Amino acid sequence: MSGSSIVVQPDLIYGERRGKHLTLDQYIPDRANGAAIVFVNSGGFESGKFSQRRDLGSSHYEFVPAAELVIGDSDPIPLLAQFSFERLLSSGFRVFDVRHSNAPSTFDEMLTDVRTAINWIHEHAKGLGIDPARVGIFGASSGGYLAIAAGLTARKLEKHLIRSIASYYPAGYDFPADVAGFPQILEGLPALAVDDEVMEANSIKNLYPFGGPPTLVIYGDQDFSFIVNPCRSILSEFPKAGIDTKGVVIKGAGHEFMREDGYHADDGDRAQEEMVHWFMQQLGN
Repeated sequence: MSGSSIVVQPDLIYGERRGKHLTLDQYIPDRANGAAIVFVNSGGFESGKFSQRRDLGSSHYEFVPAAELVIGDSDPIPLLAQFSFERLLSSGFRVFDVRHSNAPSTFDEMLTDVRTAINWIHEHAKGLGIDPARVGIFGASSGGYLAIAAGLTARKLEKHLIRSIASYYPAGYDFPADVAGFPQILEGLPALAVDDEVMEANSIKNLYPFGGPPTLVIYGDQDFSFIVNPCRSILSEFPKAGIDTKGVVIKGAGHEFMREDGYHADDGDRAQEEMVHWFMQQLGN
């Protein structure tokens, strides 16, 4: 699928935080299947580090292929391909690239932002041309946590607004235990500087017992222990709450599927294939 065949609608306003607009981009394939995927654009609880659109001027934009994704003025970064919308769009999914607020916002406020975006998408579903019963959510690392937490808690009349979740290497199953075991986390993630009660209430372990959408978790077995252990907990505990759960473990890969000798494109490709296949199964064609 060429970038020119994808319609890009940038900077749609879905909410507000501290007097600033919260925005998302919509990517529309030429053969949309009626389903949509929310991408939580977040890493290290910072949003908007990279974009999958290119500004051509005069209010024209095009989709940036996986092989050309960059951060700022960098050369193409192969690792970013694992987050590309290319395969989702080729499969007919619309994609919403959701940016949450950044510092001084805390992680619970960021979670509220993502839920606000989900509500906005549902409220505008008819005008956007999507089926509100076929909306999934996807993210990685902090975005993976936010995808799971929002997917579990975005509800209307006790019905989940998200019908399927896919997450790469999420943390946050038990934030208080993570911070107690690895206090350096707070130095790198100031968004977690909240009261213990807030941290506890928004840990995944307290969000899933009432059930949730089918959930896919993909992680490397050489990732940090505060990633590997939460992933294992999700995969063991979610089924007990009746949640259809699948895990994919990439042997030898660490965080962001990095290995000791660098990033292997095959790892990111496998994760992409698993994620797209999951959404095809869960959200239909």
